Amino acid sequence: MKLMVTGIGGVGGYVASVLCAAYSDVTLIARGPRKEALLKKGLVLHSDVFGEHTAFPAVTDDPSTAGIQDMIFVCVKNYSLADALTAILPCVGRHTVVVLILNGVDHGAAAKKILPKCPIVDTTIYITSAYEADFSIRQSGTFARLFIGSDDKEAAQRAYDVLNCEGLTCRLSDDITAEIWNKYITNCAYNVITSYYEGTIGYVFSQPKGKEEFRTLLDEAYAVGKALGIALSPTLPEEIYDRVMRQKDKDVSSSLARDIMQGRQSELETFSGYLVKTADELHIPVPFSAHCYHTILQRLQHTAT
Repeated sequence: MKLMVTGIGGVGGYVASVLCAAYSDVTLIARGPRKEALLKKGLVLHSDVFGEHTAFPAVTDDPSTAGIQDMIFVCVKNYSLADALTAILPCVGRHTVVVLILNGVDHGAAAKKILPKCPIVDTTIYITSAYEADFSIRQSGTFARLFIGSDDKEAAQRAYDVLNCEGLTCRLSDDITAEIWNKYITNCAYNVITSYYEGTIGYVFSQPKGKEEFRTLLDEAYAVGKALGIALSPTLPEEIYDRVMRQKDKDVSSSLARDIMQGRQSELETFSGYLVKTADELHIPVPFSAHCYHTILQRLQHTAT
């Protein structure tokens, strides 16, 4: 079986490491310093779930040289999705399945526009993983859970069969859209509030209105999901809020906050812009989400000038 992974960051690097341990024919798409590091040192993983692991898969910056693949895992940031999918077009054959492991809620539709005849499998992953300065992968915590689903049930089953190996706890979902929104609502609050305050979730909760504002963001994102007809539990915002309140380690931030504070391109549009724009189209009031979005956007624009 020929497997390919594009987007070798924290999540993609972890998924690639697990696949490399289970399968012999894995190709990674990487460029620049990351490609050089992978060729020289291999794909290095330090993981609380999977342990220490180093693999030396094939690495290329030109997907067309890798040939037709059986399954391609797309783990890039949302803003890079179109470019990543266009790059892998030469690798997509009659029986290729493309598996999306991304943040956000609209990537499935975007992928189908570029790959209209290719089976697309959606997922949502729960994991804490990041890449280090040397491009090794550091996964922390006791879980690496992946929900898998698609309108194409055969493709979803194929993806499950490939991914359900040591290092990943996988589950097939009959409603992957709802699973994606469950996580997205969390991200619309957690990522946005830590970026708004430019600090950890513990710092946010130490502020006079931090907890209240976090809950408001949850409620506003939930309202948009419900307006779209997503099958969400009526107690979801409360469940997420309680789970984060019980979180032992609150000295943690978010990928969005880290990217913004380090001056990197961020997924602000994924976690906030999309929600605010969709709410406006649906005439759903999301005043605090809009306030956070425009405040963060103004900071970024000011920094860029």
